[in-house]
Amino acid sequence: MNTSTQSESKFPAGTLVFGLILIVIALASLSQTVFNWQFDTPLFFISLVALAGVAMIFSGIASARKAKLKNNDNFSSNNK
Repeated sequence: MNTSTQSESKFPAGTLVFGLILIVIALASLSQTVFNWQFDTPLFFISLVALAGVAMIFSGIASARKAKLKNNDNFSSNNK
């Protein structure tokens, strides 16, 4: 039972990762224009999506671990 008056907010990991993807794309486009250099665009986007997927997996694992610890704490405090 959660008896706290303040509700916990969920961390929007998906929103954070999506925002980071947009920032990286914008910085890459800007750097191409400013420094006049080229890179392999398909490989860049494949790498970017792969890294975003890894970030989402780690955030999911961290969230599940945090929920498990919270449930264990609630279970032990209710059994006292």
